[in-house]
Parts: sequence; structure tokens; C-alpha cells
Amino acid sequence: MPAKKVATEDDDGPDAGGVWRLRPCPQTTLCYELSIVLPKSLKWSRGTSEPRPVLIPVLGHEDDPSRAIRVYAAEALAPMQSVEVAERTFLQAWFARPEYFGQAARIALDEHVWIDNYNATISHFSITGAALKYRGLSVIAGWAYGNYGFACVFREEDSSLATSICDAIVRSARYQVLQPAKPRVYADPSGDDPADDPPYDPPANEDPE
Repeated sequence: MPAKKVATEDDDGPDAGGVWRLRPCPQTTLCYELSIVLPKSLKWSRGTSEPRPVLIPVLGHEDDPSRAIRVYAAEALAPMQSVEVAERTFLQAWFARPEYFGQAARIALDEHVWIDNYNATISHFSITGAALKYRGLSVIAGWAYGNYGFACVFREEDSSLATSICDAIVRSARYQVLQPAKPRVYADPSGDDPADDPPYDPPANEDPE
């Protein structure tokens, strides 16, 4: 089944093809874009309440939303800080908030990788809640103006099905430089170069008498 989503024109989530881009920077400055690709073979939707994760139903449990794989995005993480600080901000400080899991993630393994010639970190982590235990993977990359990241989380009992899906999502990450837009210069259709024209010399103020 092709990828599917519910969106509005103002939605900043994944596009219809499943590509989710993060680029929280002014269009007039040099900036970077971190993106992932959601699996085209699975149906997915965007959550309606903040932080609005993407929800991918676990096969065999499509009618139980609590069994869905959740994919979270994070922008402007720890500006002017390292990727390691951004990782702790996202997986521990943010995840401890009630709208996420109410518990900080325990990071079990960090993989320091290169994504399109830029330094990034892929992390394996677990979250132990009051009633449920989760596992997940994340990818975080960034530069001086901020770090960006995605995290893919699933219930521990769904590990056999969800681990490979999350691994594919995280490792699909791409990181690229976006050049600022250049002002457009319109040429004279006559072919004349204004730079070749002589300097303008205004006429002297003549007395009509």
C-alpha cells in the first residue's frame, strides 16, 4: 500500500512521497537541511496533537494506536552546542516532558557516522515508563546555528518488527547545504552592456537671453 498521510497546505511534516525535511533557517542565509524518508510500503499518518509524530501502525496491530511506531522531529536543538548536547536535549530533556513519554531515554549506544560528508550521531536507546517500555533509534546532525534530529520509537514487544523499520528510516537521513538565493540580473535585450555607456554629463544651465 502506498504511503498515505492527512495534511493541510500549511503542514510542515512529510510530503506525499514520505520525505520529511527539517530546515529551520532564513531563506537569505546559508543553511543546512536534514531529511529522512518514510517507508513507501507502509501506511502512515501525522499525529494531531503536539509534538505531532508520524504514526506507522505495527503489522497485526493496526487497530491499536498504542502499538504504532512513532517518528519525532526536532528543530533548533541546542544552537551553538555540539551534537552530543543536542542528543541529550532531544532524547532526555524533551522526552521527559509529558507530551512525549514523561521519562528520559537511556542511551545504550552511539554510532558516530558521516552523512553526506557531515558528522552525525545515530543513537540506540530505551525508555522505561510507568507501565510500558520502549526502544528506539535516532539521528542527529547540525551546525553552528542549530542541530536537527529525528527519533523513531516503538514498544519493546514490537522490537522484532519495528527495529528494521526504524533502522531503515534513520539510515535514510540526508544532510545537505542549501545555498542562499541570488538576486536575478536582467540583461538588456538590445545586447548593450550599461557598463560600456559613457558617464552622464548634465548640460550647463544656459541663459535663454
